[in-house]
Amino acid sequence: MNHDQLIREISYCQNCFTCLDACDTFKVTNNIDQSPNGRLKIAEHVFKNEKISDNQLIALYTCTLCASCNLSCPQNIDIAKIIHAAKVQLVVNGEAPLEVHDNIIKDIIEKENSVGGKPEDRLKWLPETYLRDELFEERECDTLLFLGCMSSFRVKESATVPYEILKKAGYNFKILKNEPCCGEYVYSAGELEIAKEMFKHNIELFKKNGIKNIIVTCGGCLYAFDNVYRKYFKEFDINVRHVVDVIHELMKQDKLAFKGLNKTITYHDPCRLGRKYHKKALYSGPRELLEKCGVVIKELVQDHDKCPCCGAGSGIRGVDSTICIKIGKDLFDKLETSELVSSCPLCVFNFRYVNYKNNMDKESKYITDYVLESIK
Repeated sequence: MNHDQLIREISYCQNCFTCLDACDTFKVTNNIDQSPNGRLKIAEHVFKNEKISDNQLIALYTCTLCASCNLSCPQNIDIAKIIHAAKVQLVVNGEAPLEVHDNIIKDIIEKENSVGGKPEDRLKWLPETYLRDELFEERECDTLLFLGCMSSFRVKESATVPYEILKKAGYNFKILKNEPCCGEYVYSAGELEIAKEMFKHNIELFKKNGIKNIIVTCGGCLYAFDNVYRKYFKEFDINVRHVVDVIHELMKQDKLAFKGLNKTITYHDPCRLGRKYHKKALYSGPRELLEKCGVVIKELVQDHDKCPCCGAGSGIRGVDSTICIKIGKDLFDKLETSELVSSCPLCVFNFRYVNYKNNMDKESKYITDYVLESIK
């Protein structure tokens, strides 16, 4: 959309402030600039080429882009889209991104991951028993299990366990020895041209390896491949699914047998698997899978679309980690169980950080831990 269209959409805002109740960052900061309403006003300044303050710049970059505000807006303004567009324009103007983003993007370009991991350590999640027989790119298969940066380096069980479950089910797939970053972080930071170059490189890599299907473990990777890549590259026709969706399908096909675990947990719906997953929000599948494993589920909210963000989306952790901690703490205070489960490794990683910083006794797990434990 051009700037006139974006400014026109912003003008639909009636200052009703309904969005404030939906915004996790406003709830913990009480700063109107760090609310959807405030960020729309800042974005309008950006699109009109008017100067914004350093604090207003920070306000845009402390949005998690979780899109809760989109659902609450009576005028149906796509607030998350507008905030991202403002970041893109600030980059074009040479006013963004922040230094932390530049450093991480430099790492992504040089190391092909967003968490500063050593490229030679990428496969340390893969058990030796499987490593011996793994053919990587040489395997004759058009389905790729794409692990992503968080699963490969930070929440390694979200790589190891899905891999093992798919093997146990006899599912045919391959992995890449030199897997790239999906580029979602770069895109969210507003570095659109760099992100598009990454997308183009990755699409060429997938085509070279004959990939027609991609299975991901991360909400960010799912959002990038299934929403963003298609937006800029019409030739990207690869079928993309989350691993939970695949395992749920294997469960329905009786490819996996389960025993009851007799556990009670709270399930968290990641933004990019829920309200931001435009194809089909993954709400029922994860729950049916957990129930098949003998797990009793407690809910954070009854309306899954309104599940709170973990607090770490869109690179906010590097900008102001205190906001992540406060958002996570608010979520933890709602828990009725000691175990919190998610289908996104970034959410799991942030929840563990929140638990540590608040000296709490909560345990955060990736969903497939329960599946593997339950498989007979």
